[in-house]
Amino acid sequence: MPLEQLKLGDRRKAGLVSDWEKWLEEADGLYNKLLHRAGYSPFYHHEVSSVGLLASAAALAGFLPMMEYEIRKKKRIDMRRKGEGRADLWFDSGPRCYSFEAKRAYVAATTSNLSAMLHEAHADAWCIDKREYHYAAGLLIAYVYEPKRTATYLAFANSDFVDLAYRIGPNGEDGAYLFFKLV
Repeated sequence: MPLEQLKLGDRRKAGLVSDWEKWLEEADGLYNKLLHRAGYSPFYHHEVSSVGLLASAAALAGFLPMMEYEIRKKKRIDMRRKGEGRADLWFDSGPRCYSFEAKRAYVAATTSNLSAMLHEAHADAWCIDKREYHYAAGLLIAYVYEPKRTATYLAFANSDFVDLAYRIGPNGEDGAYLFFKLV
């Protein structure tokens, strides 16, 4: 199935949406190829393999990506202080740079745990130095293990806490949802 846009925000960020559609169309194609070749989702394993696929997709879209790179960032407990850390994903599209902090959703998705995990990703994104990006976001990656939870994913995509949401891969089992909360 092609990339499905579930929520695009307020339309004032046309450049962001254009860049992300290029990026996520490549992610959808790569995701489907890996799913077919390997027989399972790269989002099933862990955050690093998930972010690796998204970094590869950014490169395929013609962007310049980095993942799991070391930076100095604000500490969540006291944001006036900085410490050593890592950022999950960054890419430069040419006119704009984006930074993401990613989390994986629990396989047994509920509205409560989806909200909690996107909140964690968003809180981590707030810690990245603003000079790193034009736009930053918390990203929640939700792999569909149980198709019966599809209604939960769709309802969450349309919740007030989610700014942008997409579905990649096949409908139902082995598909994936990407939920974004902008900083």
